[in-house]
Amino acid sequence: MVLIPPANPVFNKEMEEAAINALRNERFILGESVNKFEEEFAEYIGTDYAVSVNSGTNALHLALLAANLTIGGEIITVASSYIATANSILHANGTPIFCDINDEYLIDVNQIADKIGKRTKGIMPVHLYGHPADMDEINKLANKKDLFVIEDCAQSHGALYKGKMTGDLSDIGCFSFYSTKNMTVCGDGGMVTTNDEKIAEKIKLLRNHGQYPKDVHTLIGYTARLNTVNAAIGRVQLKQLPKWIESRRNVAKKYYRLISDVDEITLPPKDTEDKKPSYHIFEIKTKKRDKLLKFLKDNGIICLIHYPTPIPYQPIYKKLFGYKEGGFPKSEELSKQAMDLPMYPELKDNQIKYISEKIHEFFNR
Repeated sequence: MVLIPPANPVFNKEMEEAAINALRNERFILGESVNKFEEEFAEYIGTDYAVSVNSGTNALHLALLAANLTIGGEIITVASSYIATANSILHANGTPIFCDINDEYLIDVNQIADKIGKRTKGIMPVHLYGHPADMDEINKLANKKDLFVIEDCAQSHGALYKGKMTGDLSDIGCFSFYSTKNMTVCGDGGMVTTNDEKIAEKIKLLRNHGQYPKDVHTLIGYTARLNTVNAAIGRVQLKQLPKWIESRRNVAKKYYRLISDVDEITLPPKDTEDKKPSYHIFEIKTKKRDKLLKFLKDNGIICLIHYPTPIPYQPIYKKLFGYKEGGFPKSEELSKQAMDLPMYPELKDNQIKYISEKIHEFFNR
């Protein structure tokens, strides 16, 4: 019995018609819808350029290459994220250097300076769960040390930091359109945003075997293009995104109001004057996480865990770099206590109320 799923990806008649129209009337690869999607996404974020690719992971990978990451160059990032954040650095022949998180579950900027060494080339903050990282401090450090900054915006479509969209706060922003994100392309897809024309042009080359013009290859590139049909769907979703983000913020406000009295739960950071999260995930922490997960599931409420293991403690990272538990205590605590409540724009008031009632019932037993 599933009464309330953790997410609810949208595919409606308008998206279906856009997909069929693209399939019937455009080139399957790099068709007109791709160019229009890129133009419209850049306008939404506020950047001069947006270049689509076939996944959020490849957005990060190609962004690192476009920023001229050298072999063995170090990129400072965060221990608590999806593994793709760090994998993209390895894909680009770099080395990830991890920081722990702060109380907002974001990269602890106070640890970055001590991680900068002779091989450091850049910083990759993650706007985890849709909460903007402390970009002023990150950019200040980067400028002082002549480092590039690449934002991992996979979960932060529509989030604002001091009035600007994530993805327009550094040298490069990288988005994912995976099916559970704030907006999708009904398949894998990604976008790179930047105000640097040279970077944009290099991403275009890298995603298409380094080819321009046809049959002239000036770089060793990749097959990383976004399919036209996915771009056509993305254009429709993008039009809905502002409304969806507002709905997510309203759902978050209701959660705060209904469960803030539960002392055994830590709620995610709220909106502030500087930060307006997009609430891709509404992450709570509790020492009784696993029992609460089971109780809610037994009552038809499906909640997920993001992420049960910090990246440095994944088997492959232990093998490659020798990481051992204890080095990133806040990330470890988050991985053991965090769970996300259902979060999507269509979540109804009676469903939110039901979730709240069941949470109270669990802790009052």
